[in-house]
Amino acid sequence: MRFFYLDPGLQNDVGHHANSCRVITSEMRRRGIEVIVASSVNITPVLKHELGAWPLFSFYTYRTGNGEPIAGWISVFLQGVAITTGELAQLPATTAEDVVYVNSALPAQLMSIISWLHNMPAKNRPRVVIEFGTRAGVESVMVGDKLQITSADPRHEPRSVLYRYAGLTIPDALRKHLVLMTFDPMSSQEYEFIIGHKIGVLPLPQGTYRSLRHKVGKRPIVVGVLGHQRPDKGYEFVPEVISTVLSRHRNALFLVHNATPNGMPATQRAIRRLAGSSHRITLDERPADERIWKALFAATDIVLCPYTAAVYRHSYSAIAVEALANGVPMVAPAATSLSRFAEQHDGAVVTFPNDNAEAIASATLEALDNFDKLADTAFSAATTWNRQDRKALLVDCILGRA
Repeated sequence: MRFFYLDPGLQNDVGHHANSCRVITSEMRRRGIEVIVASSVNITPVLKHELGAWPLFSFYTYRTGNGEPIAGWISVFLQGVAITTGELAQLPATTAEDVVYVNSALPAQLMSIISWLHNMPAKNRPRVVIEFGTRAGVESVMVGDKLQITSADPRHEPRSVLYRYAGLTIPDALRKHLVLMTFDPMSSQEYEFIIGHKIGVLPLPQGTYRSLRHKVGKRPIVVGVLGHQRPDKGYEFVPEVISTVLSRHRNALFLVHNATPNGMPATQRAIRRLAGSSHRITLDERPADERIWKALFAATDIVLCPYTAAVYRHSYSAIAVEALANGVPMVAPAATSLSRFAEQHDGAVVTFPNDNAEAIASATLEALDNFDKLADTAFSAATTWNRQDRKALLVDCILGRA
């Protein structure tokens, strides 16, 4: 048996792609399974060497438009399918014993895998696990105890239409080979509605990065804003939140990490100005490899996720899981996958009800005022979470052994 890890979005240490690859492929190799990693052609040399990656895919996962306002979304999708299907054909011939994992697929990747499988001899078709790590592109609300789902206008959000189209092309002969998954139960419901194929839920793999530390009594308290900052992560609110919190809480410090500082230049300039005028703010603009990421989490006492609720209502957040696994309290939007996850696992979370700086700052201040209680809760939740080998649970599921 061989394990193929396929990710056209695997380019660098920005976002979750590199860490996902590290987690899954390290466990596969620990078990003595031969691993083939196929990445973006634009993968950095350092990451290529670390992961043993083959730079295969020239169509980037997140490329969705070409500037044409009416039909650009469909032309780019078709282009992506054609390119990626051709590149998949360059992989070594598979057998029925092999397992393929596709990380964070969007519609073009799903459709390409379907075409690739369809074009190969039936006896060579492997088990293919496709993980969807972003929004399905639908609008959904709870009506009573049921999730009501509607599709969006494809000119503005084409994913649901394209997922549906790809799903309609799955022949019955391929369904037994396709294992479609997300990391969030409600996200799986959305994808199942759109694609028309059963969507399972993968076990979350994140564990503690170090021996757990009980942070009760820790002062000052470092509030960390970590990761790949984007508008849907509410980054534009961070400067005002920092100013408000520092003016009202003498024990607060801020650690702001942004792996893509040029992505929101006006906001980043504002944070640089704040950091330049206050010793209570540390700004880190490096892409975070595994070593840097662990150090950032080790330095953080409260994880602040000022995310947009509409986006993260059913979208999985790796940082939320890492916060719980490492015994770090979290500030997060209410009624989202982040708050649900923390609550389901008895984690420490303070939520804010609205997407604005005032609400986020208020929740952050509440977390600071109640830090010792939250830290105690977070330590207990992390202790329980880490009793199981999370990487092993995920890999067992991918291999069909769970």
